[in-house]
Amino acid sequence: MNWCRTSVVCLLLGILALYPAASRAQSFNASISGTITDPSGAVVPGVELTLTSVATGAVAKVSTGQDGLFTFPNLGAGSYELKASVKGFREFLQKGIELGINAKVRVDVKLELGAETQVMEVQADASPLNFDDSTVKQAVTPEVIRELPLIVGGAIRSAAAFVTLMPGVNTGASQNPYSTRINGGLTSADEAVLDGVSITQGINGNTGMISAYADYPWSPEAISEVSVLTSNYEPQYGATTSAVITAETKAGTKDFHGSLYEFHRNTVLNARQFGIPSRPKDIENDFGGNIGGPIKLPLFDSPRKKSYFFFNYE
Repeated sequence: MNWCRTSVVCLLLGILALYPAASRAQSFNASISGTITDPSGAVVPGVELTLTSVATGAVAKVSTGQDGLFTFPNLGAGSYELKASVKGFREFLQKGIELGINAKVRVDVKLELGAETQVMEVQADASPLNFDDSTVKQAVTPEVIRELPLIVGGAIRSAAAFVTLMPGVNTGASQNPYSTRINGGLTSADEAVLDGVSITQGINGNTGMISAYADYPWSPEAISEVSVLTSNYEPQYGATTSAVITAETKAGTKDFHGSLYEFHRNTVLNARQFGIPSRPKDIENDFGGNIGGPIKLPLFDSPRKKSYFFFNYE
């Protein structure tokens, strides 16, 4: 009977985790904004802009006002394509717009005269400069997390360890992420936020890096990006005296993707250290896998609503 109750509870929790409820917290704080102008530099009102997520195919639409300004708020990290169209001008299309966590990028569009059937395509990323506020941010991009290894060697594998590579971060003489100090602050003085939810622990004063690295390790295969806000950040990040470590988990896409992995060390493969007659015994295995994609079920998939999942085990 206890086994049955446990199974039912686990099933219900799994359904709730998959259902796209409004209460789900996410780090949708990125935004794209800009101004639409004509060849003379005058603003163009009434331009219809369409923003498409490359990963999921999700579409958002806005139109410019009399001032020619536009903004797409509350966006998740990822790659986007921006299309602008209005009568009397060529259709504008910009690909390769990359957004990070809490990124505020600017894309100013200069339309060209021509038929609506003509398309002016731009293959370039948006400006990395933040024109909207004075927030200072460092980021560990998805490419860095994917390409840089984290040694299995008896240590914890956590994507939070990459924070030690950023400017203004030091670990003293220990070379251990557990002792991280950011922006001149003290150990345990920073805050950690995962998918928009603080994982700071009040008990024992364990905050920020200690939570993200040691107590609740962020599996690198499950994290899409890690960011550190060092100064002038928004008031919502108030539980810190030095910096805010933010991370976003990977999300499912319109196509199914998955992987299996194992990090293995043993005595036979290891080299003998200088001055030691034999190799010390060392056998370690760290394995796991993940899968993500669309949820093709009636309650989760419709012309107006798309849902996705991502699961990782290490």
